[in-house]
Amino acid sequence: MSAPHNPLHDRIRGCIIGGALGDAIGLFTEFFDAARAQRQYGVNPRFKLLPPGPDGYQVMLMDQHRAGFEEAGWTDDTDQSLLILMSFLHTGGKAEDGIDYMDFARRLRHWVDYGFRPLGRLANDVGGTVRSVVQDTTFLEAPLECATKIWERGGRVMAANGAVMRTSVIGALFSNDQEKLYRSAINVAAVTHADPRCLVSCTVASALVASAVRNEIHSDEDVKRVVEGAIIPLTQHQPPLSDQYLQELRDIIWNDSLVDLKLDERRSIGYTYKCLASGIWALRQGIAAKGGTSITPSSVFERVITELTMAGGDSDTNCAVAGSLLGALFGYSNLPAGWLHDLKHRDWLLAKADAAVYLSTGEGAPYDLRKDPDNLVDGGKGAVSDEEFKRQWRVFDETVSQRIKGYEADDGKKGGNWLKRVLG
Repeated sequence: MSAPHNPLHDRIRGCIIGGALGDAIGLFTEFFDAARAQRQYGVNPRFKLLPPGPDGYQVMLMDQHRAGFEEAGWTDDTDQSLLILMSFLHTGGKAEDGIDYMDFARRLRHWVDYGFRPLGRLANDVGGTVRSVVQDTTFLEAPLECATKIWERGGRVMAANGAVMRTSVIGALFSNDQEKLYRSAINVAAVTHADPRCLVSCTVASALVASAVRNEIHSDEDVKRVVEGAIIPLTQHQPPLSDQYLQELRDIIWNDSLVDLKLDERRSIGYTYKCLASGIWALRQGIAAKGGTSITPSSVFERVITELTMAGGDSDTNCAVAGSLLGALFGYSNLPAGWLHDLKHRDWLLAKADAAVYLSTGEGAPYDLRKDPDNLVDGGKGAVSDEEFKRQWRVFDETVSQRIKGYEADDGKKGGNWLKRVLG
């Protein structure tokens, strides 16, 4: 598909595809610390999503975790973002509250059980908070109350990044409707994550995306203005964002160094504020480089996502948020061509992004939601028999095993030893 001439269209595309790209690249080092990432991929690597990697490029280590995802594909982060997008498409973008959170809850439960069915993807990596909430017997009846109950039962301390990883797309869908943007971000987040820190992370990330889509982000002052505006809904929320957590938010998001963020610190790699802060760090890097002439936006996107990937921790989630923000800033036409070429399901994703553009702006190729079964909860696939479900998981297990063996065999031919590189 050719790049659209309309800058707004291009930036909405950029948010949606950029998030998927960041997610796919971030998987290279998910759950590594920075030192292990460097041992595996070297200093200042260049990543290639599809093997073989030409000289000077690194392809993904294929271990038990990484082999569980499609080659050159995204992870559960983008899957959940797509559930939001499919809900938007299903209502024609006309739901009163922006995104119908009850519809999203049904989609999330179906995804946990059966995966993302339009693309035949199993949900093999579900976060702890999401799983504990979605599998509760009261979830489908009252998801917000269910999430709050589980948060309170856990001592009101659970503040994982499983909500902010999926909600950046809301900023692209409602870039010109702040009320629906905030309401959607809060409700969709609160379906699983009740902590106000999770909710404010989502309002901030979504609002920054919306401002970038409108081409209103040009400086740190612009970022601060948007952040402070996105905090306000959580001061009026019940329970409100406490003064302590508000100050922590204002402190962490202005870190200029990934080292200072300690993204690979084991006990806090999934903290929602760290994910948001890494996304804002990436956005500010993009803003700083945007006015220059010595480096292209595509190169900036690649460099920033690579640096964030090499910081380790929950890198796919951090890079998904960062990729959405940078994609909204630069537009789809400025995403790295090599990564775009390799990204699995790229054309499918572009078609859905263009459908969202049409429904939200009235521009581009018309979209008829009635002719698109992908926007149904089950992707138009119908019920899954127990036998078929078991078969899908058998195929999954066999594929994982084959991918690991293939990687080890190829590495051996090159005289390498991936295990030694990883473990040191």
